[in-house]
Amino acid sequence: MNREVSRSSFPRVLSMALYLWLACMGLAQAATPSEPALLREAADSHWIAEGHGDRIIYVIFDPNCPYCHLVYVDSQAYLKHYQFRWVPVAILTPTSPGKAAAMLEAHDRNAALKENEHRFVRERGKLGGLKPLARMSAKTRRELEVNKALLTKTGMEVVPPIVFLNKHGKAEVIKGAPGKSAFPTMLGEVAPTPAAK
Repeated sequence: MNREVSRSSFPRVLSMALYLWLACMGLAQAATPSEPALLREAADSHWIAEGHGDRIIYVIFDPNCPYCHLVYVDSQAYLKHYQFRWVPVAILTPTSPGKAAAMLEAHDRNAALKENEHRFVRERGKLGGLKPLARMSAKTRRELEVNKALLTKTGMEVVPPIVFLNKHGKAEVIKGAPGKSAFPTMLGEVAPTPAAK
């Protein structure tokens, strides 16, 4: 009897393991946002801007996420014509909240983002290179809650979702890191954002 039960649950367990593996691998795929207000909520979140132009891309990231780091690296070649807005959340490791808070509370948020990414180390669990804050302010805690709510609104519980206005005038969510070869294709779908905030 136990053998039959385990055989019947094997496909379910296998499909759940495959789903979790794909989510952790950060594989990119398009998704439909749950509400048309997604872009407005992204604009109202707490982000760090890099680059220029009226084509705006929101990247929801954890400071310790290696796939988010790959998106950061791939984005650097496109900063002349696109604006990347980095929306920090703290969901992956015990140091994630302190590092996200260090970015949001930094006098120069761009410098803090750059330090985290330029000193990113994948070995021995170090990951993001920014020193975490020991304590965050109540304001920063609220900002991170707003950013986490945006992550949930994308329909994802993992990072990095990438959010932008597409050529059809709709919010588009890319689940995961597109990869260096697919990055230009994704950017080709980004439309200018009217009245960029």
